[in-house]
Amino acid sequence: MNLKKICEKLLGICARYVVTRDAPCIIAVAGSVGKSSTKEAIGVALGDGIIVSPKNYNTEIGVPLTIFGCEAPVGSAWRWAACICTSLCYVIRLYTLKSKTIVLEMGTDKPGDLKYILGIAPPHISVLTAISPEHMEFFGDIEAVAKEECEVLRAVRQDGVRIVNADDVLIQEYGGKSEYSFGCAEHASVRILQTEIILDAAIPSHSGLDVTLYVNGENKKLRLKGMVGRPQAYAISAALAVAQAMKVEIDVAISRLQTLYRGMQGRMTLVEGIKRTWLIDDTYNSSPLAALSAIRDLANFPKFSNGKKIAVLGDMLELGAMSDRAHIDEGRAVAEAEIDMLVVCGTLGGVVAKSAIEAGMSVDTVFTFASSAEAGRFVQTKLKMDDVVLVKGSRGMHMEKVIQELTAYPNI
Repeated sequence: MNLKKICEKLLGICARYVVTRDAPCIIAVAGSVGKSSTKEAIGVALGDGIIVSPKNYNTEIGVPLTIFGCEAPVGSAWRWAACICTSLCYVIRLYTLKSKTIVLEMGTDKPGDLKYILGIAPPHISVLTAISPEHMEFFGDIEAVAKEECEVLRAVRQDGVRIVNADDVLIQEYGGKSEYSFGCAEHASVRILQTEIILDAAIPSHSGLDVTLYVNGENKKLRLKGMVGRPQAYAISAALAVAQAMKVEIDVAISRLQTLYRGMQGRMTLVEGIKRTWLIDDTYNSSPLAALSAIRDLANFPKFSNGKKIAVLGDMLELGAMSDRAHIDEGRAVAEAEIDMLVVCGTLGGVVAKSAIEAGMSVDTVFTFASSAEAGRFVQTKLKMDDVVLVKGSRGMHMEKVIQELTAYPNI
């Protein structure tokens, strides 16, 4: 075992000890997609003074770092030493936890990851967002993914609460009993009734997603400024289900979300583009479920004048044997959604392009490039007023370069 692994183990041991001794309320958020937006929404809905996982601190090292309030000790022995010292100060009570409620995002790359992380911080409330193919080179099939993600539900404390996506078939099959739920299903505790993208050309910052929910026997409506897409509605509905479980007044939680929740960069955020265009920035990562959802959201985007709908898609990585099938489905979805232009990049871009053309998209509207930078420069030459561009791909594809090329405010 190398020194880094020893340090990770020690941080985990310290975190487990402090959580067991001080007994904060742990809210664990897991799932193949939507974890980060959901944990952010939960933190906002519950109000000030809540510890929330920063960035993507969702691993065996990220969870202890969140609990102790440390920055990731990347590439520095001194930073590792500082983290260890900080954790020991919590153990001997020189430091105390900054909140009695901690929202922890919990991720997995391979079987067993979640069980280890959950052992560090057993949850009082478990939230499972969705199950879809991820890291398939390690999981092999979707059933293995489902069993892994459902660990977060099995690990909940005896008096704890399980909150699940009521629309996810795999969660219903593998997740067992839950006390609260969210989604579009009629039986959901927090039900999504409608979503509508609202654009304000005069004051672009007022644009966003209007969401109508049914909660506690009443219809509630709020606008999420600077965001689009059904996943944002799922994130806030999950947060309101947590608010229900914690007896937080729903109107207060909704007011907080409408005022303070701004989503996370690269996750279905709405950006002003050059030449008076709109960009949907979904560049943080991609998976089959998330890609199909984003394509549907582009299809539902309001259309003005002669504006085109353009999809710029990079490879979905780490899908193992199902990679070709997933990219074929992605191309077909673009064609069926009647998107005006498809621009793809990466080694699997050709698979997406071929599938879209075979599904009926004109060959004159499909373009293939090796890199995201090339794709961005090409789209820049094609953009006209009122166009809307969806940009999505796995993190390793660096699709943010396309956004940087097309944004009206590149230095912000």
